[in-house]
Amino acid sequence: MSKVKQTALAVAGVASVFVAGTSIVNAASTYTVKEGDTLSEVANKFNMTVDDLVKSNNLKDANMIFVDQKIEVPDSQDVAETDVDASSDSAANDAASLAMSQAASSAAASSAAAASSAAAASSAAASQAVAQKAAASEAAASATATSTTTASAQSAASATTSVASTSSASTSAAGGSVKAQFLANGGTEALWNSVVMPESGGNPNAVSPNGYQGLGQTKEGWGTGSVASQTAGMVNYATSRYGSVENATAFRQANGWW
Repeated sequence: MSKVKQTALAVAGVASVFVAGTSIVNAASTYTVKEGDTLSEVANKFNMTVDDLVKSNNLKDANMIFVDQKIEVPDSQDVAETDVDASSDSAANDAASLAMSQAASSAAASSAAAASSAAAASSAAASQAVAQKAAASEAAASATATSTTTASAQSAASATTSVASTSSASTSAAGGSVKAQFLANGGTEALWNSVVMPESGGNPNAVSPNGYQGLGQTKEGWGTGSVASQTAGMVNYATSRYGSVENATAFRQANGWW
């Protein structure tokens, strides 16, 4: 056999061995670490990354492997599935975090709205209570004023009734009206109309703020007592001072006093 042919056969054999070796390496599922190996070199042999080997073998330190250590080598499909799973887990975690954040924000907004509504309701209730209290106070004041007015009116009416009763009692006790008694005891119509009525209004018990008393409104002693005694006193006063009852009535009409 010629040397050229031998050389060609040898090269073909080496190539066959190299191809076979490559196929075995690519198809291997477990690799035994040799002296001088690094994890990056092992990863390059199997056409994958260091992270793929770290994940598949749960390695604590990518820079520390040992001679005769068994390295599990996943095939490319397993690596792809692992990456997809990791990506899916990450997406799921992100979605869960987003949902939790949105739920928390929604709960906070609901709580704030509820607090705001409660505050508004409390403020409205307080305002209503103040308004009701003010209305009650106003009603009480009005009732008090009405009661006071009514009491005053009743008191005045009672006083008037008392005076009227007293006058009526005096008239009844003397027998007949004051005017009838006055005329029966010497008084005249002119003296009654011109002096008695303007001075006392026909009340034998009348007392002025200045102290003048009786039918003729005088400070003399004849200004008190019965209608008969007051009539006699007036007639005597008119005669002694003015000469006659007629002169006295004329003077009263002309001057407004006597």
